[in-house]
Amino acid sequence: MSMDYAQMVEGCRRRKPAVQRALYDEFAPMVLGVCLRYAYCRDDANDLLQDSMVSIFEKIASLRDASKLQGWIYSVAVNTCLQYCRRKRRLFFEEDMDVYSGEEADLPFTAEEIVKAMESVTPAQRLVFNLCCVEEMSFEEVANKLKCSETNVRGLLFRARAGMRDYLMKIKENE
Repeated sequence: MSMDYAQMVEGCRRRKPAVQRALYDEFAPMVLGVCLRYAYCRDDANDLLQDSMVSIFEKIASLRDASKLQGWIYSVAVNTCLQYCRRKRRLFFEEDMDVYSGEEADLPFTAEEIVKAMESVTPAQRLVFNLCCVEEMSFEEVANKLKCSETNVRGLLFRARAGMRDYLMKIKENE
């Protein structure tokens, strides 16, 4: 079934199962990609995918501009993942760090190696890395969203990058 975003949004607003299925088929891979960045295992990511899609279908009436459907779905998925992180209380933010400095290594790695590197750091570090580097939020935005200090965000990001860099360097050494 081929339809544009406006038709998809309208069909979902009317709760048409075929249209909801089309939306799911179209956007589930992207949403799963978001969920895998925040989840602690693939099963959790699949649960987050389902939670995100349910939330999308429940809230689609609030979408004002159908041309922004993809970005809106992405935002709903990120917010669902953040709620999951808060709900699970798996985030343990360490004491504030006063020092932030970071020189990034720009080495070529596969997506699988990068995902494994992200899994090698603590959940709090991974969350801050995702928000700062992938979602491109400022330190202030991340601190407000997570209810912690900007210094804490900087420290977690520094440690996430360092931990991921160490993991990736070990991979290169073992080749």
